[in-house]
Amino acid sequence: MFKNLTINKSETEAGDPIRFAVPVQAHKSYRIRFGFSRWGEAFRVAASAILANRLRSSLTIIGVVIGVAVVTFVAALLEGAQNYIKQTASSLGPGIARIEKASFQDFLGDAQSFAEALSKRPDITIEDINGLRQRIGDRMEIGAQIDAALPAQRGNNSLQGIAVQGVTANIAALSTIKIARGRDLTDFDDENRRPVCVIGSDVDEFLFPDREALGQIMKLGSAEYEVIGIAAPRGSSFGASQDGFVLIPLGTFAKVFGARSRSISMLVKAKPGVDVPNEQVEEIARFGMRAQRRLSYGDSDNFSIITAKSVEAVTGLLTRIVGSVLYPLTGIALAVGGIVVMNMMLASVTERTREIGIRLAIGARRKDILAQFLLESSLLTLAGGLVGMMISTGLVWVSAKLSGFPIAMPLWALFAAVLISCVVGIVFGVFPARRASRLSPIEALRKE
Repeated sequence: MFKNLTINKSETEAGDPIRFAVPVQAHKSYRIRFGFSRWGEAFRVAASAILANRLRSSLTIIGVVIGVAVVTFVAALLEGAQNYIKQTASSLGPGIARIEKASFQDFLGDAQSFAEALSKRPDITIEDINGLRQRIGDRMEIGAQIDAALPAQRGNNSLQGIAVQGVTANIAALSTIKIARGRDLTDFDDENRRPVCVIGSDVDEFLFPDREALGQIMKLGSAEYEVIGIAAPRGSSFGASQDGFVLIPLGTFAKVFGARSRSISMLVKAKPGVDVPNEQVEEIARFGMRAQRRLSYGDSDNFSIITAKSVEAVTGLLTRIVGSVLYPLTGIALAVGGIVVMNMMLASVTERTREIGIRLAIGARRKDILAQFLLESSLLTLAGGLVGMMISTGLVWVSAKLSGFPIAMPLWALFAAVLISCVVGIVFGVFPARRASRLSPIEALRKE
């Protein structure tokens, strides 16, 4: 295919225009190359202008650096919060429902109702455990746990505020606690309220640094207990160790603190070999508790059921709510950074008015000037975004090392940082770029 190009030549004998037949593909290729060369020239001019004023360019992007660093760090914190909750929820194990007197997830955003539920709802007692076992015990493994804090002592070594848990003998099947040495608690220990205990690895290391803990006597409060087992280490979460605990039989706990001293937490899981989907465990537990409490069809639950899935759902909602508040607030820093970039670009246009006039006079198009200043502002903010991204990534790494919190920089936040910094450069660079492109060449050349 060919395209006719016409050139008028007055010097020709007939005075007729001269026509050339040029291939259309060659004509398009020339335009593409010419377009690329213009953009390349605009990029080179913009980059040279930035490098020629390094100090001013560095000061210009400080706002963008801070804005991007704050936004990405907030994203990493929210991601870490979700990871932490997921780790906490995973301690329930798959297919395990936890029955509590009241749970925050049932009263999200209503602290007063949560406090009222804690005071007015009936405690979960040993009678509830036995009743639930009678109703659904043929299919469900049902255990219990109750918590307290007591000082632990052996000889001259002591620990304050140790988590003491009264548990049923099947707690190993309903939690992530595994025995490394010794044995588990048994139904015999529970029924006879024996003064025996299983200790976490931290308690073992601190109270028994010089000898084997198994068979030794330690004190919890004023009572003495024989160590029959040492749990395997579980590591730390959010910088806090998960191995500073002591397990005693639930019956022994009731004997020491009183059978009705506080509400019990129950754990429900399908028995091995019973075909019950994990999703149905919660409903079976709810049915059993409602029957135990003799609640009619129209009555609301006077207990709460927690599962890993429900905890993650509530956490996702909370992080979305917090993010919807924090992201706009942190975006203010980006807006301030963009305004600084716009002001500096306007000052640059004023300083380079004569240069712009010369470029327009020797053939530069107005859109070339527009592209040059848009590229310049975009390169500035992109550089600020990259620097801010590196700063926030370093802060995330240091925070994770020092706190133990599972904070992590999400990949989407890095891409968003680059995209947002470019958008800021374009949005806040449009006005200075338009002003530069609309300058009159004659008036610009007169500028001293």
